[in-house]
Amino acid sequence: MRIDPIGTTFAGEVSGIDITRPISDEDVAAVEAGMDRHAVLVFRDQALTDDAQRAFSRRFGPLEAAGGGHITTAQDRRLPLDMQDASNLDQHQQPLARDDRRRMFNLGNRLWHSDSSYRPVTARYSLLSGRVVVHDGGRTEFADMRAAYDALDDETKAEIED
Repeated sequence: MRIDPIGTTFAGEVSGIDITRPISDEDVAAVEAGMDRHAVLVFRDQALTDDAQRAFSRRFGPLEAAGGGHITTAQDRRLPLDMQDASNLDQHQQPLARDDRRRMFNLGNRLWHSDSSYRPVTARYSLLSGRVVVHDGGRTEFADMRAAYDALDDETKAEIED
């Protein structure tokens, strides 16, 4: 497995690992070290199924049950409770109507947010899996508070030190 930096501040691209299959303890440790260093890791061209994503994610700790904080009823869910669904699809894999409350609720994910930072036990990691990715637009942006702090001038760092 190899992790190459993307850009100049944070994020790394991982190659030489197939996360659709069980990974070794050594690979888990390498991914964790990569997260410590880069904050965001990109695993390209991984044909993840829901089960494979959940199995990979469980190697880093228990999964958060996403039962609260969403308006989709249990019978209308597409995914199990330990996966968050930010898609525009219904339980039959059809696009939600423009005026569907679930679609409107999910539009909030297009705004700046921090995954699970409001929960009593915050998420250690978040895994975003784009199953159908558009060629134009649809970008996801990430921020790293460590990189933001490092970019501050010394006067501002001194001001917020405590």
